[in-house]
Amino acid sequence: MRMPGRGVLAVLGLVWMTATGCLTGRRAATATLPAREPMELLGEVEAREAEWSTLGLRLESTASAMGKAGTFTLNVRMAKDSVIWMSISPALGVEAARVLMTPDSVQVLSKLPGSRFVFQGNYAMLEEAVQAPVNFEIMQDLLLGRPLMLDAERDEYTSQVDGDQYVLMSKYNRNVRKLVGTDDKELAPDDSLSIVAKDKKAERLIEKAEKKAEKKDEMSEDLLVRRYWLDGKTYDPVQDVIDDLLRSRTVRVERSDFDDTDLGRMPARVRMTAKGPEGLFDALIYTKRRRTGRAYDFPFAIPEDFERRTEL
Repeated sequence: MRMPGRGVLAVLGLVWMTATGCLTGRRAATATLPAREPMELLGEVEAREAEWSTLGLRLESTASAMGKAGTFTLNVRMAKDSVIWMSISPALGVEAARVLMTPDSVQVLSKLPGSRFVFQGNYAMLEEAVQAPVNFEIMQDLLLGRPLMLDAERDEYTSQVDGDQYVLMSKYNRNVRKLVGTDDKELAPDDSLSIVAKDKKAERLIEKAEKKAEKKDEMSEDLLVRRYWLDGKTYDPVQDVIDDLLRSRTVRVERSDFDDTDLGRMPARVRMTAKGPEGLFDALIYTKRRRTGRAYDFPFAIPEDFERRTEL
């Protein structure tokens, strides 16, 4: 993957990077909770989603990737299911970038000296830049502290007890079983995944997934395995692990310090750790302020002298 410039590192860091691993031994865990069916757990997650129209957030993030590190302040404004607006500033407080997302478009305005440009495109272009599934819904859920890519209508899940937490795991499709050489029923919650299929067989399966994605003009989700940890008492979504077998990566999102808010229980601290072919990514995001129900505008004026780009 061609790495983006330093000016958009903070933006891409909020989207995600990825990590990889190999199939490891299972961690022994003592079950302390009664077993629950996947649909029951999905119902608990859905029941905790509050109604809202607009939301303002002030976040602080410290992130490092490929030997570069920085601390950022992010002011975020959101209108439910329609707009996400972000203003990103480094520690000195001068705005470095602005982002405007709608369900079908992405705009990034970089104001850094020597890197003053505007990117205007769609999520397929953003996915190409970060080489990971990204869309408006994923970004909205990330900012709200919700499980990423958890879809009870589209996917089937199994459930397990892992100590004092429940785990929801997406069921494998046939191609995933062929690639990893094990069935989803044999997967323990903390096992990591890697491709064990022979080279030619793996290449055929991956090529098939890539062609399917090209036909839809989006990243393939056929070779994604998703796992979600829920607190056994509160059902807070404490951890997501998403394995991307197509690109040998995994994203891990850990949430903690949940608060009771107007939107229900939300995490005050989110950690994203990743290690993939491109290197290491590590970020801590703290929520400093939340405001709901306010009328917001979403300014995004583009200076005439800014370079226009069609890729990041």
